Amino acid sequence: MTDRDIAIKAMPKVELHRHLEGCVRIPTIIRTALRHNIKLPTFYADELAKTARLSGPMGSLAEVLGMFELARSVFVSYGAVEEITRQALTDAHKKENIRLLELRYSPDFMLRDKDLDWQKVLEVILSAARSFQKKYAMFTGVIIIASRSCGVDSVLKTTDFAVKNKGLIAGFDFADAEIDYPSSLYTEAVKKLHEAGIPLTVHSGEEGGFSQVLDAINYLNPARIGHGVKAVEDPSGKTLELIKKKGITIETNPYSNYLTRAVERLEDHPLKKFIEAGLSVSIGADDPEILDTDLNREYALAVEKIGLSTADLAYANNCALKASFLPPDMKQEAAKWFAVPPHPIENA
Repeated sequence: MTDRDIAIKAMPKVELHRHLEGCVRIPTIIRTALRHNIKLPTFYADELAKTARLSGPMGSLAEVLGMFELARSVFVSYGAVEEITRQALTDAHKKENIRLLELRYSPDFMLRDKDLDWQKVLEVILSAARSFQKKYAMFTGVIIIASRSCGVDSVLKTTDFAVKNKGLIAGFDFADAEIDYPSSLYTEAVKKLHEAGIPLTVHSGEEGGFSQVLDAINYLNPARIGHGVKAVEDPSGKTLELIKKKGITIETNPYSNYLTRAVERLEDHPLKKFIEAGLSVSIGADDPEILDTDLNREYALAVEKIGLSTADLAYANNCALKASFLPPDMKQEAAKWFAVPPHPIENA
């Protein structure tokens, strides 16, 4: 481990963009499958990793999303949900020194065809987070995702579920299939969310063009945008100007964007351009187990490949803290962990 790696690992971090379905350890998939008679391509961890974990760029976002089926298959009991959540929290805190985490999941995607109650699953996840918080210095909030590819009715059902639980959740997200399911379809759902005072983030600009980012802003009025890569492709610069004017935070996920071919090379990622344009940004790992990454690696790649400085990393971390959907008292308490300036991190 280099001095840079040691310094990055030591940095207290904020993570705003992490999917629970993307945090399932391979041994957990195997153990749960054996316990519940679930078929797998193989029950050998090294072999299963070739199917369940990306080793390089795929052809498209759709191909990457297809890899989630293996992880999804093991959310088969409340005990499994609790174990997976606890492991996700443990990895975030102990391996990555994350002190404030927003963990998101899609109830309809994760629990489709499962004999599990949405409400009970949410309570299990929240209970695991509360128990973890009592033992370790990490605050956690839960974001409910509406999976656009599950259809408009599913989005409305998920919206109603979120509104019902507005006192328990941190926020709401629209994810996947932005091209096939444009933002204009969700004005009814978004009206309910805004009226309920539920903060909104939206996956946008991960595929397609910058016009979709504009649509997401104009139709959905989100506080944050997940990925947002295509926003930088607007030749007029107006998309970035609008993001800055509205104070929207872009949740960047550099390695994820490379693997889904949102960018062809990590060096092409617009994170540095976002910062230079004065935008609020965060850095996330997205789906650590499936993408074979974590926040330490994302920070290192941001320095080595994208050209961020120590000050840039601290800026992104501070932006993430300010943009978090967690209650103000939690954010104020978490802010104490970020009072010490980070050690210099050399770009080498």
